[in-house]
Amino acid sequence: MLHASTTPRGTASTHTGVRRPTRRRRLLSASLAALLTTSLLGLASQASSAAPRPAPAAAGHDPVIMIPGMTGTPSNMNSMKSNLQTNGWPADRLFTWTDTSSMTQDLAKAAQQLSVKVDQVRSQTGADKVVLATWSASTLAARYYIKNLDGGDKVSQYIGFAGPQHGTTNNGCQWYVSCQQFASPNTPFLKALNHPSEVPFNDRIDYLTIRSTADINATPVDTAKLAGADENHLMSGPTAPNHLMIISNAAALAKMRSFITAHEND
Repeated sequence: MLHASTTPRGTASTHTGVRRPTRRRRLLSASLAALLTTSLLGLASQASSAAPRPAPAAAGHDPVIMIPGMTGTPSNMNSMKSNLQTNGWPADRLFTWTDTSSMTQDLAKAAQQLSVKVDQVRSQTGADKVVLATWSASTLAARYYIKNLDGGDKVSQYIGFAGPQHGTTNNGCQWYVSCQQFASPNTPFLKALNHPSEVPFNDRIDYLTIRSTADINATPVDTAKLAGADENHLMSGPTAPNHLMIISNAAALAKMRSFITAHEND
């Protein structure tokens, strides 16, 4: 019987010959594994490069603060708010608001409260500027805010619906302080507000007014115009809305939307 320690030298070459194919198989297996890994990495790379890259997020609309007129409540602006939301404005960028007097008292004080509201909306949304969508008496409070407070740097667009920008002949409401302020073109409030420019900071703020021939509250009809505005839009004909309906009129709201989007990158 032969033990391993006494194996004849002649058999050594036999053992060596057996080990060589095993080593070659190991080398071949390693090469195949490396080749497979490289192929898989290549396929993954191709798949990654072939996958569509996400488009950059579109810039959002500036927040819109919608403000009713004298004796109005924020709910008066719900139709406008719903219209904007239906047409792509996020709900968290839409705000309805009025001052503590419902625009019946000194409009300069209403403007001070508006300043607080604008700052609150900017802080809440992270936006630099807001759009002011105003109606009737609030058109004046908003312009006062822009001109005399800090609105020049915080408002991107001003939209005035049926505003008594130069007073109104329908002024039988003078038990309200605000009505006294726009009772005629020559009130101290309006003379100061409209001089030297009716569109303060128009180099950085876009102005739109919307008025209607069917409006018997803000009269004459051209009182609602602003000299120097980007656009003074007149609605006329049998479908022209009255003073109360202009803020929910589909055509008026379409004009507002198109103006906002057209001027967002100014």
